[in-house]
Amino acid sequence: MPRCGDYLFIAIFSVLILTGSACGAAVLVQVFEKEENITPVEGALVYANNTLVGKTDDTGTVEVFSPGTEVIPLTVEKFGYDAWEGDIGTNTTQILVDLQKTKITLSVHLYDADTMDPVPGVSVTLEGDGSESTVASDSNGTAGFIVQARKSYRIVTNAEHYQPVSMAVDVGISGKDVQVMLFRDDRFSIVVKDGDSGAPLSGARLFVEGIEKGITDNKGVLTLPMPRGKVYLIRVVMDGYQDYNGRQIVESDTAFLTIPITKAPFTIFVSAYNEENNPVEGALVLVDNVTAGTTSRYGRAVLMNLTAGRYLLEVQHPGYVPARQPLTVAVQGEDIITELLYQKENITIRTIEGSSSPVPSVKISLNGEEAGFTNDRGTLPLLMRVNLSYTITAEKEGYHQSIVNQEISPSNRTPSIIIPMERNFNWMLVGVAGIGVAAAIGAVLFFRRRASGNSHGKRGGL
Repeated sequence: MPRCGDYLFIAIFSVLILTGSACGAAVLVQVFEKEENITPVEGALVYANNTLVGKTDDTGTVEVFSPGTEVIPLTVEKFGYDAWEGDIGTNTTQILVDLQKTKITLSVHLYDADTMDPVPGVSVTLEGDGSESTVASDSNGTAGFIVQARKSYRIVTNAEHYQPVSMAVDVGISGKDVQVMLFRDDRFSIVVKDGDSGAPLSGARLFVEGIEKGITDNKGVLTLPMPRGKVYLIRVVMDGYQDYNGRQIVESDTAFLTIPITKAPFTIFVSAYNEENNPVEGALVLVDNVTAGTTSRYGRAVLMNLTAGRYLLEVQHPGYVPARQPLTVAVQGEDIITELLYQKENITIRTIEGSSSPVPSVKISLNGEEAGFTNDRGTLPLLMRVNLSYTITAEKEGYHQSIVNQEISPSNRTPSIIIPMERNFNWMLVGVAGIGVAAAIGAVLFFRRRASGNSHGKRGGL
């Protein structure tokens, strides 16, 4: 039933029609909108010949003067409405302008809150202006509506396995995009942890009913759509850990399931070689300072039941420098090669004559190989292996060759080795010298005898 204002508005129009003048005079422009009822539009701007001539009052009315001799273009504009265009004729006394509210596009984009993927096929209902309309989201997860500007609406969603959403939306004067995050009502989280430490494990691969569903995040969590009240076959696979296979029931009052997995046992090999690339038998192998094995005659030790992770590997053997290195256990049956360097000591060779006189420039040989010559102080510093027997030979012209057998022991360290040197005599030289001495003695005796004979002859002449 029309309201009283509607009757009054119609009456005013009737009076204006009956009292209009056919000659040049004021033309009454009445602006209204017509939705459920006819309503005057206040504040509409009226242009004649593209010149602003007035603005409608609270009754939606404005007077425009026309000469009545020509057709005048008329435009009516108001914010939130489509512009109206018409003409004032030569005999026009009034004009009724029906403004239409501006229609714009409202796009609703729907996304899965877990995967951020668009969700197609969602029933989206738009409520407003006393009516409602429903559309389904397309393959891009978008539902579109044509709505009036400067209005408020309510969006309601309905989709299988998703929680419904109801939200208010205010529409302005331009197209509007609304993003809606949909949370699944069948969301279920699986948490994977280390069975020993309880630490969350990221990167674990999860299979449900034989189908890979994804990997766990940095919190060890993977959230999946899993309807409640069912039993699922779950498999967890991660490098360095034993595979988990088991059936689990997802109850209606359960939000997540924790699955502990244990590290897989690894067997690795440690091979020890010396500087000559020969295997070292009997070397002690330690992992994180705990004895884990001993090398065989082939220089190899087998380490079993190690779990994936990082360790400190150490190989020890008497006569060798302990070898230490980081060990990362991640590959089954890996062979770790370790080189053992000989343990050596700084030893000084001293060559002396008599009790303490140094003998310089003596050639020193170790096990038949020349090692150097002693200096002016009769010394030669050498780096000699521990637990190795040496035959040390000292040679110099004018001295007897001197040979010393010595073993360098780590428990009884010898900072220096003294080699006594003895001069040898040149018997030929001694013989020549003896002949010379004898000749000299003979000459002395000869001259004495001669002198003695001369003196006897003189006395006989007297």
